[in-house]
Amino acid sequence: MTGRPLQLDGLSWEHGGRICALKPGHLSVAAGRVGVVLAEDADAADAFADVLLGRAWPVRGRILSGREEVTREEVTSLPSRERGIALVPAGGGLLPHLTVEQNIVFGLHGRDGKGYRYGKDFLRGQVRFITDRLDLDVPLDRRPYDLSADQRLWVAFARAMCHWRRPNAVLVEDRDGRPPCHSVVGRSLAAFPHLPVLVVGDEGDRIETLGSPSARWEVVDADEP
Repeated sequence: MTGRPLQLDGLSWEHGGRICALKPGHLSVAAGRVGVVLAEDADAADAFADVLLGRAWPVRGRILSGREEVTREEVTSLPSRERGIALVPAGGGLLPHLTVEQNIVFGLHGRDGKGYRYGKDFLRGQVRFITDRLDLDVPLDRRPYDLSADQRLWVAFARAMCHWRRPNAVLVEDRDGRPPCHSVVGRSLAAFPHLPVLVVGDEGDRIETLGSPSARWEVVDADEP
């Protein structure tokens, strides 16, 4: 399967009463490669992630998946559910009252007006498919508090990939005070080498230990040279 690069061109957005941008101004992460974006703190990192995911609108600039522009004018930008960006939140963001299996299929439990969209057999099949592909050796009946920090991130990644059966990119949040994201990045590259991976962090030393990302950008004030 051929992947599509993730590109951000001249992007700027509002956060905390100021206009932020990326430095350098053009971001491109090819399929099977890792890019990193470093923000000054968790709030600034979250604000950038919201723009990428379609939860907030940019002031200017473009987000492209391959040749498809997913953000144009506010009224025509693709919403979060249509962008196909698989999100792995910092720490995993698992629901503690659900089992591993229930967490993985959580995003598929929507309703279509006539009941649940998918039956139990389909959901179990999705879990088997994604856990096999990720080589995820985690008991499905466990709760998140029974898992190691890395395992929680793996389950969160499985949930993201189960929700987006044909994702265009993977966004991994890495935050100071949370388990490092290194292991889930490695699993993503191994299991889905056709996808670009973008890590958004708020701590420079952690980003430096990620390995050899193909490119690195910083969140800065838009008027900074």
